[in-house]
Order: sequence, then C-alpha cells, then structure tokens
Amino acid sequence: MYTYSDVTVDVNPPTILLKFYTIHGVFALFFNVLGVFLIMKNPRIVKLYRGFMLNMQILSLLADAQTTLLMQPVYIFPIIGGYTNGVWWNIFRMSSHLQMGIFLLLLYLQVASIVCAIVTKFHVVSNIGKVGFMKSGKVSENKFQSSKRPLLFWIFVVFYHSCAFLIFGIFCVSYLTKREAVDLVKTKFPNAMNVFSLENVEIYDLEVNKWMIGTTSLIASMLVVGWIFEFPSVKNLNFQSSLLISLYFSVRLLKKLRSKRLIISVRSFRGHQIAVTSLMAQATIPFIVIIIPIGTIVYFFVHVVPNAQYISNAMMAIYSFHSSLSTTVMIISTPQYRKMIRRGFRSPTAAISPQMTRVVPNSANSATIRMKKLSTPDL
Repeated sequence: MYTYSDVTVDVNPPTILLKFYTIHGVFALFFNVLGVFLIMKNPRIVKLYRGFMLNMQILSLLADAQTTLLMQPVYIFPIIGGYTNGVWWNIFRMSSHLQMGIFLLLLYLQVASIVCAIVTKFHVVSNIGKVGFMKSGKVSENKFQSSKRPLLFWIFVVFYHSCAFLIFGIFCVSYLTKREAVDLVKTKFPNAMNVFSLENVEIYDLEVNKWMIGTTSLIASMLVVGWIFEFPSVKNLNFQSSLLISLYFSVRLLKKLRSKRLIISVRSFRGHQIAVTSLMAQATIPFIVIIIPIGTIVYFFVHVVPNAQYISNAMMAIYSFHSSLSTTVMIISTPQYRKMIRRGFRSPTAAISPQMTRVVPNSANSATIRMKKLSTPDL
C-alpha cells in the first residue's frame, strides 16, 4: 500500500457549492414537477411508452431532490470518501453511506427507464404493417398498438432494472468500519487525519474492501456495458453501453420509420418522427451530463490526482443539472408540450388548432362551416 504524505484535505464546508445545491434544488423540484404534469396532462403524446417516461420523470424529480436538498454530497478526494450536509443528515442523522446508496439506485433506475422507453418505441414501430389491414389495403395505424411485446422484452426490462438494485445492495455492504477507516488514512494519508473531525465522513478503499471493486465494476458495466436481448425486432445479441444502446435503437428507429412511411399517413409518420427525435435527445444529452461527472469521480477511485477534491465537487454541480436538462430537452423537442405551455396549460378551445380542419359542405348556398376534429396519432 502506497503512502501519500503530501496529501491534505480541506474539511471546511464548501459554502458556494452548498448554496448552489439549495438554489438549484428548489428550481429543479418545480421544473421536474412541470415535466410530470406535461406527461400526465397529455398522455397520448407518449401513450405507448408512457409508463417508462413517467417513471423516468418521477425518478428525475426524486434524484434531483436527493442530490441537491436531501443529501448535498461533498467529496474529499484524493481520499476515496466524502460527507453530506443535507436534510437526511442534519435532521434524520442518516449515514452518508446509505445516502450514497440511494443516490446510485435513483441514478441507474433513470438510465434503465429511458433505455426501456426507447426499446419499447422501437418494438412498436417495428410492428407497423404486421398486424391487420383495412379494406382499402392500407394498414390500420392503430391496430399495431395491441401487438404483444415478446417475453424477452420483459426479461430485458426486469434485468435492466434489477441491475440498479444489485448495485445498491452490493454498495450497502461495501463500507469500512470506523477503526478500519482510521487505520487506512493513518497509513495511506498520514497528513489527512483531520477528515475524522467530520462526524458523518465515510471512507472507502479498493484494496482494503474488495466489495468496492464489485460495486465499481457494476457501476462501470451499467454505464459502459449493457445487454441487448434478442427478441423479434433485434437481430443480433450485442454488448453495448447504455448510451450506445439508446443511440443504436434511435438510429434503427429512424431507419424503420423511413421504411414505413408508405404504409402510414404523412401525419402519423411525422408524429412518430418527432417522438423518436425527442427520445434520442433525452437519452443522449442527459447521459453525457451523467457520464462525464460520474466517470471523472470513478477515475479518482483508482488515481491520486492533485486538486481532485475541488474537481469532484465541480463535477457533482454539473451532474445535478442532468434531470432539469432532460425535462428541458423533452419540452423543446416535443411541439405538443411547447403548445401546452404557450396556452397556459389550458385545453384546446373551439378555435382552429393543429388537430382541427375546416370541412366545407358541398352545398354552394350554405354559409356554415363545420369543424371536424382529427385524432392525434399515438406516438
């Protein structure tokens, strides 16, 4: 075991970071509630994968609240460890270790939800044209909704969500006792013993506690390695990252849609295209904001880097934006949500809207204009 006698740790609470957590946490709470409201107010927009999208939005709300208000984590790198300053500790005296476990659980449940939403959309689009035909010879655009999802799809869903709970379970047992932590710091960082002036500090080490190796490997595998199960819409069994899974299915979705444009209406095609673009953006942009900070922190697990304490806290500030950014991307990339906000969340009026068209009677003497409501395509 190496000794880093030149390493010192600043145990003073980072005032700017803690104020940022509080201010951003309150804003993110209301903004994520807006995202939940938009999905529930107009469920037809994401009807076929509404459960996963609503699940992800609620998890985003909880994850933001956990990070910025309830937890408020501060890392003490290059020592692998940290402490918390939020509600969980100040009021309920919950250990920093358990708070970190909840943080990881919510993080990876969000990843699972968005990946499953994209896979669901891919399965639905792949089944367009495979179920029932209208008398005119064209495909009934609504019949494919009822097509059953294959068993391996549900195995994929259960497996991907189970990984999050597996990470949580292994992390919960990957802690050091107080005596082990003191001995570790005394041996490895002799000039950083001041960290134990913090009552709720938690210390970890990959050499002393082998459980941390399992936890770190699972964290990396969830971000870097994921499993695509082979079901009717997927031809190959591959190992990909969660980000690559999302991009893989998003690109295939766009290709599938182009091949289906002759058997569905232009309006339905446009609706599906908007949904796919929105899902792709929600998967890619927030994932980048997650992977860069978490990847940097995981890197500090195995490398002693100068000023790592300040870099890691800056990374956590960046990470806290991912849920708000996801909601922003969802609103910007979905025209129906933008229209709802511009209307002040009011229901469509009798005025002509994108869902209404004028139908003029054949009679030349009639001055009456009838309004015919067009159904919104299920996306």
